[in-house]
Amino acid sequence: MSWFFLAIIGHLANGIAFIIDKILLKSSFTRSATYAGLVGILSAVVILAIPFVHFWPQNNMWFVAIISGVSFVFALWTFFAALSRSEASRIVPIVGSLIPILTLIGAFTFLGERLSDRTFLGFFFLIVATFLLSSSGAGKPTKEAVWLAITSAFLFALSSVTAKSVYDTSGFFGGFVTTRIAAAATSFILLTAIDRKAGDEVLQMMHPPKSKDKKTKEKSAGSKAAVLALVGQTLGAVGFLFVQWATASGSASIVNAMQAVQYALLVVVGIIFAKRAPHLLDEKLTTHTLIIKGSALALTAIGMYLIV
Repeated sequence: MSWFFLAIIGHLANGIAFIIDKILLKSSFTRSATYAGLVGILSAVVILAIPFVHFWPQNNMWFVAIISGVSFVFALWTFFAALSRSEASRIVPIVGSLIPILTLIGAFTFLGERLSDRTFLGFFFLIVATFLLSSSGAGKPTKEAVWLAITSAFLFALSSVTAKSVYDTSGFFGGFVTTRIAAAATSFILLTAIDRKAGDEVLQMMHPPKSKDKKTKEKSAGSKAAVLALVGQTLGAVGFLFVQWATASGSASIVNAMQAVQYALLVVVGIIFAKRAPHLLDEKLTTHTLIIKGSALALTAIGMYLIV
């Protein structure tokens, strides 16, 4: 399977995972670090793959792999913090459009990657689309949400560029396992030292506090949140694996720029939930907003066509 289709599958899976993330952040979790830590902790499953790794990162590539894993977890933390403060269809496009631009800068500087004029034109369309998606309709994102989104994009780009460097020199499998172990260790520190309340929230989700009056209700709510989180993280894991696989085979900046499929998915889901559950995803859709978002998605599609 080509890196293009690997990226498409990965981004579609991530799009569904983002929707579940937003639902959990709105209904089950009160702290952004909770979900970010949970995502990273689940990366520890790669320990099972250690016996099958035949080539590990060498010399300074260990340090680069650690940077990739650490920056990924903090990128998630800031992303979820931004997501909890504004509409998913605004925050995700901001992060998603900035990531390929920042990745391109990093890949150009450190990996020697060069793109054609056509590709640069595609990036221009993505920037315009980002502006429209983040400023259209009522309820513009707060400055805090925007800065969190920008920080998240920078950290995601850093994680992507460093991961690509590791894959190029150490192979995909060994590099992937190393970066995931670093992510799991970072998440453990996040939940146990940096934000202990987030760690407590993870434990409460798995084992809701018991009381005579609310025991059954809390158990049910905690179980539903746990199942939803498991489904979301399974999809997120599949999406991440496929995106990383595509990154190892293709261009990191182009693979990251192919997140347009997530935008379309978020807008469609936003329309579906606008009447059925208007407060679930915090999507405020008017005719004016739909026209602007539709135009922005069209520009995104043109940009994707030019860079692929």
